[in-house]
Amino acid sequence: SLGFIDSYWYWRIRAESTIMDPENLPKKSYKQLCRDMGLTIVNEAAEHILGVIELYEYLKSSPFIGPFGTIENPVLIPAIHTERVVGCSGGTGDSEHVPLWFRCREGFLYRCGECDQIFMLVRVMYELPENEEINPIDPDVKDVYDFSLLEKGNEVWNTGGMVNWPLAYDALHGTVYGGMARDELNEQRAIGE
Repeated sequence: SLGFIDSYWYWRIRAESTIMDPENLPKKSYKQLCRDMGLTIVNEAAEHILGVIELYEYLKSSPFIGPFGTIENPVLIPAIHTERVVGCSGGTGDSEHVPLWFRCREGFLYRCGECDQIFMLVRVMYELPENEEINPIDPDVKDVYDFSLLEKGNEVWNTGGMVNWPLAYDALHGTVYGGMARDELNEQRAIGE
């Protein structure tokens, strides 16, 4: 329910405060650490979607090498849209020709004007299974941000007159302690001041 900017800062502050908590970091489970960092927990659905995206990226950029396309067995052109630009170079050796480019659309067979090779566009459809969440929240994972982490991280990293973690200082003093922004020219305020 957060807007883009609020979501960005929420997850940035939450992730950094998790990393800056040296006492509890080794005690966290993989799932809890992923949730606190705003990362997707690796599960079967996430692996499937990532695999499909990687396959599409590979097919989008690599040349097709395979048997010569005929009417009975055309060269299949994968696409996520209803059309795609295709280039035909004929093959290798004596059958090779200057690349011929044409727009291949769904539902039609296309013939190269130079070598008579046949192409057919095939839509690649991918979707999540119904009633399944790609990034489900595990019941073992606590999804409530603890402001004491921010206080403790600010205290550990920003004491002694130096501001080593300005994001936590600004977040803590901009929200919990009354909204006073950090002033670079003045001395650092103590926690709770």
